[in-house]
Amino acid sequence: MRKRQKEAILISFLKEKQKYEKLADYMIHLIKDDPASPRESLHTITYRIKDKERLLEKIDEENKQIKADKLPITRKNFKERIGDLLGIRLICLRLSDINTLKAYLELLADENILRFIQKPDHKRSFILPVDPGETIPEGLNLRYSGYSSIHYQVELGQNADGADEFKGFQIELQLRTILEEAWGEIDHKYRYVFSRSGHVLPDYIHTGFYNLSAYLQAAALQAEHLCRQAESCGFMDPQKAKEFPSSPKKTGPASVPAPFSAALEKAFGPQLTVRTVAYILKRIEKSNHVEKPHIVFQKIFTKARLKDFRTVFREVLKREPFEDEAKRNIDAINAVNFALSDEIQGKRVAKEGLRSILKWKAKPVKIS
Repeated sequence: MRKRQKEAILISFLKEKQKYEKLADYMIHLIKDDPASPRESLHTITYRIKDKERLLEKIDEENKQIKADKLPITRKNFKERIGDLLGIRLICLRLSDINTLKAYLELLADENILRFIQKPDHKRSFILPVDPGETIPEGLNLRYSGYSSIHYQVELGQNADGADEFKGFQIELQLRTILEEAWGEIDHKYRYVFSRSGHVLPDYIHTGFYNLSAYLQAAALQAEHLCRQAESCGFMDPQKAKEFPSSPKKTGPASVPAPFSAALEKAFGPQLTVRTVAYILKRIEKSNHVEKPHIVFQKIFTKARLKDFRTVFREVLKREPFEDEAKRNIDAINAVNFALSDEIQGKRVAKEGLRSILKWKAKPVKIS
């Protein structure tokens, strides 16, 4: 690629870099602030924007492999052709957390908050021939040929706030465990960077890094096994034990009792999403009541509390709750949280808490 072409791409990229920073901030807050987000399954969220030197290297590599029916990468199309200009990494403590986050991302896609450009790609994933939670048999041959990470290529969907401002911006989402993250950071600094800078590392060092990754994968499986054993012990009270099942719960229509779904539909209408219903069910199950969820909901979500909720809602947002279909799900979540807060902490605390949340949500997102 000629010098002038490189300069043109870099200038375009640097002009857009601030928007990528803001898109990363938007995505992190979207996941962290979403009431239905499985926060207990998420340890850390990090992001990186591709280094400009690495960007030019990747464009050169891609252009060398272009077939006759495809145009080369230029300043006009590099945003669409280089899909990992922004990478966001979701790091979990446990292997089972990965499945929980995958289910959550699929629900965001179902609601058109995210759009999958590319379905999950298991990047050279290493899978031991045992299930998570099983002990690792002695003498198991551990071999590995790369790092383990699940990658998604996504963009914001039509139902995401700020979708217009970030139109055409792609995001690479990566899911991995904290042990995979540790190996990736060590490997990148001491093997990948050395190799890319022209240093020739002996084969035994490459082999050693691959072996280390296999040991950490085995450790991740053993950690999952130990976590499940700890959860199944009697050190927790019965209510806490509900919060930590020995195996991951399914998230979806089949996991929500029909009477509970019917009670929510009667209160809010039929437009609630699976993600919202699952979140409300989770909140009800954690409310220290022994009755079935639909009975608890009917006891807590009284006409008097609904009236109080509507009064505060109108006062802050100057509109009626539940009438805007695009906002019906978050309105329902706020209403249930208000009712639970009123039940546990009292009316004054519930009202002030609701005012605080609604005022924060009402602030416009500024994109320069």
